[in-house]
Amino acid sequence: MSNPTAYKFLFEQVIRSYAPVSDASIELLYEITELEHFSKGTLLLQVGEVAKSLHVICKGAIIAYFIDEKGNTYNKNIFLEKNFAGSKVSCLKGIPSEFALETLEDCTILTLNYKKYRELIEKHTDLKDFYIAYLEKNWVIDKEKREISLVMQSATERYLQLVQMYPTIDKRIPLHHIASHLGITPTQLSRIRKELKEK
Repeated sequence: MSNPTAYKFLFEQVIRSYAPVSDASIELLYEITELEHFSKGTLLLQVGEVAKSLHVICKGAIIAYFIDEKGNTYNKNIFLEKNFAGSKVSCLKGIPSEFALETLEDCTILTLNYKKYRELIEKHTDLKDFYIAYLEKNWVIDKEKREISLVMQSATERYLQLVQMYPTIDKRIPLHHIASHLGITPTQLSRIRKELKEK
């Protein structure tokens, strides 16, 4: 996907997957984005940095992770194509991010200026509807599903669900990141994968 028009079309798809948004409003949103390319291993946001942008992933993968006082890292989330990535709390409140964002692959990203994005939301009803729908899906519905699955589903069920959503994820993302995302150890994940292959 090297054609700028293709990136714009993907951007429209992502926005309209949440709510109907007019062509004019899409254009206004797109005007405050910047198309960027990052190499694997690039830190897009550091712990303690105040986030000023949200990212729509056109190609590649990004991981969000915490670092404890001993320097151990814990995955918060893995973001793939058509996902929004960023510290929404940091953007919203203007406070330092508690987690880092790092590219796991070479990435092509549309970076959205959060301050200008909020200004547009205040002026356009369809963009406000999109914002509400986005928050409801990601911060309420999906968050609750993830919390319930960690308690009610087995690690195998969580792994199968992840692979169903992203069939190539285990070929793209290092297994220790996937294990951390699922809330299990790499050894447990290896055992699950081995058992599934034997069935």
